[in-house]
Amino acid sequence: MDPWALTADALREPWRLWTGHLAHYGWGHALANAVALLVPLVLLPPRERRRAALALLALAPALSLAILPGLGAGEYRGASGLACALWALAGLHLAGRRESAAVGLLMLAGLGIKLAAEAVLGAGFLLRAEGWQTMPAAHLWGTALGLGWALPGSLRRRPA
Repeated sequence: MDPWALTADALREPWRLWTGHLAHYGWGHALANAVALLVPLVLLPPRERRRAALALLALAPALSLAILPGLGAGEYRGASGLACALWALAGLHLAGRRESAAVGLLMLAGLGIKLAAEAVLGAGFLLRAEGWQTMPAAHLWGTALGLGWALPGSLRRRPA
């Protein structure tokens, strides 16, 4: 097992709550996650981009704790759950702005379709290299955490 991956040892080795999102199954996996993280960051305005990047520091251990019970003796490697959190956070933020509402709604719709497809298939549906395991629960939890993080801010921006 990878010493950086998220495993049940995270309760005794708390750094794994963050490093599990840095450990990957190879360069292809890391590149796919990097692109998935960059897209919403590029779409956000600069000030919100910084806030979203800082939010990831808090969302990483929260996501790890959420998926930890489902790992059993396995491990989690990758940032796909964080990418889903970022897509949800950015999508909700952009949907609340008149000039970017369409982009935000498309992001949220795409994320919803991805989660629905994974629920129907019972697994990730994107192509992956041998040994690269997906964890749809991480995507679902990441989305929920991203929405939960962004929702209070989106409610404050709306007039009563």
